[in-house]
Amino acid sequence: MMYVYIDGDDIGLKIEKSFMNNDEISLQKINNDVKNAVNSISSQLVIGGFDIIFSGADGIICKRDFVDVKELFDLIRHNSKGINFSLGVGSSLCDAFLALRYAKSNGKNTAALFDDGFSLLN
Repeated sequence: MMYVYIDGDDIGLKIEKSFMNNDEISLQKINNDVKNAVNSISSQLVIGGFDIIFSGADGIICKRDFVDVKELFDLIRHNSKGINFSLGVGSSLCDAFLALRYAKSNGKNTAALFDDGFSLLN
């Protein structure tokens, strides 16, 4: 089994900017954009045979027997509705989390696989 952790990039910073600018309209737009992207990606994952473990806020956690990381990242980019996401893939939830942290530490909007070490895919 392979686990995937998909997480929006810099969403918290966008939210903070809306607060700092006292911009309620921007805050609503971010909320709607992120919801739409997460829902779209989640729907495509289900169609692709993934089991969704968590889908909410700006993240998705799912699993499937085999994951083609490049194909998955292309699917996410195609359905992201203008929101950048990073993703981590591993053979456990912990490995997927570590791979996601590795992807984000390497510039975000990227994918990483943890399998006897890290592999970065752009």
